[in-house]
Amino acid sequence: MKLEEYKAGEYKQGTGYKAFLPSNINYNWGWDDTKLDSLLAEANRQIGELNAYSLLLPNVDLYIKMHVKIEANKSSRIEGTRTTIEEDLSDLQDINPEKRDDWEEVQNYVKATNYGIARINEGFPVCNRLFREIHKILLNGVRGEKKTPGEFRISQNWIGGTMPSTAAYVPPLVEDLSDCLKDLELFINNEEIDTPDLIKIAIIHYQFESIHPFLDGNGRIGRLLIPLYLQSKKYLDNPCLYISFFFEKNRDLYYQKLNDVRVKNDIIGWIKFFLEGIIETAKIAKEKFKKVVGLTKKVDVQISDLKVKYDNAKKIIDYFYDEPYSSRKKISEALEMPESTVNGVINELKSANIIKETTGYSRNQIFVFSEYVEIFLSE
Repeated sequence: MKLEEYKAGEYKQGTGYKAFLPSNINYNWGWDDTKLDSLLAEANRQIGELNAYSLLLPNVDLYIKMHVKIEANKSSRIEGTRTTIEEDLSDLQDINPEKRDDWEEVQNYVKATNYGIARINEGFPVCNRLFREIHKILLNGVRGEKKTPGEFRISQNWIGGTMPSTAAYVPPLVEDLSDCLKDLELFINNEEIDTPDLIKIAIIHYQFESIHPFLDGNGRIGRLLIPLYLQSKKYLDNPCLYISFFFEKNRDLYYQKLNDVRVKNDIIGWIKFFLEGIIETAKIAKEKFKKVVGLTKKVDVQISDLKVKYDNAKKIIDYFYDEPYSSRKKISEALEMPESTVNGVINELKSANIIKETTGYSRNQIFVFSEYVEIFLSE
């Protein structure tokens, strides 16, 4: 089937409102648009370069952890959370009480991502069961915990407005939900079609958001599907491509492009926007990895000149790559290193401007590996 002939769906009458029923997507999709071809080729090239670079990185898992934390912050901010990256990297007790709910939601996103990646790496398919498992983690103990975590909705939901009749968008009726999800799952795992994976995941993301199968957390789950699907297809050896930074930066356009599919049948416009996001995200990730390699080399030289044992300094700086905001006590406990040893290394790292103290207090100080964090905050 040609993308140019795509029809988004139809409206079905509910009780006092109309709900949108998206068309099935489980087809072999082709197209005539040459611009789409060029964007797809460039996206594949950029992902290939990113993948090659990630394979050269020592301790790549540490840097991917930072990517996941940034993704969690950006995807959650699209939904209205207010914590900064710096706050999300800190401990709960260091967070302003009025932002602690937001902090918890972002931490759940990190846990859900890590769980999903682990499941994929075990060989588990991207499927409705995985959606539910991830959703349960995402909503565990946070504001959405009353909205049936881990279960597809059995009541109507909507976006915008106070009720379905005044909503900006009303997803499928409950009676149609099962068929929609079955078609989505079949498309995700259909090995008999040759639609390229980047085109498939663009369609999958749109379709999931249109189905809106949960009472809460749909946007975050839909964005989480992107790295999970690419990982399941072994598109990258390491899960290091996270696109929510691009979506958050272009939030209004992101929502407009998704809505244009439903209103104008413009699936090609959405896919082009998605591929542009993949290209930009891959380029930025590659540059960040390059900067990290440069930083690790520079810092390794610096710590070899400190007036403490190199091995101790190396262990502590490696810990900061994993936990860029930390305290003496936390480091001492995590590394099982005497506090006196940690104090000596921290003082040297601080004198060399490798880390900075953030609180201004003389006690309960928090140190940040700021140059490392700034690499991931830059666009």
